[in-house]
Amino acid sequence: MNKILIDTMYIHALLTSEDRSYVKLSQALDDEKITGVISVTTLTELPIFLGRDVYKEKLNELLSLNMQIVETDRTIAVRAGELHMLYKVPLGDSLIAATGIIEGIKHVLTDDEHFDSIVSLIKPINLKTALKMAR
Repeated sequence: MNKILIDTMYIHALLTSEDRSYVKLSQALDDEKITGVISVTTLTELPIFLGRDVYKEKLNELLSLNMQIVETDRTIAVRAGELHMLYKVPLGDSLIAATGIIEGIKHVLTDDEHFDSIVSLIKPINLKTALKMAR
């Protein structure tokens, strides 16, 4: 089974969008056709995007989904610092990327250009590619 690191922007869309593609992604995660992995950093970023009125409800919804949430340990923290220092990736994205790299994940579902500078370490993919991996 393919493991995919999922960036915050896609988690936000998964929780808020009614687009059919996100329904398919949710189903692929539930059916364990792909393993979705998120960094605990995403739990920090989501309330900012979701807003005060719905963030608690949506975080509970996220926690009920079939996904792995990886805590930040010292190995991930040091690797994130290296990514920030060497590639100028913002700290939040560095923590997310480092999570995937340390976990041995090859792909990150993101549209964030910050991940382009570390494509040799973890490859950014779009939703269409992620859904193909779930087949």
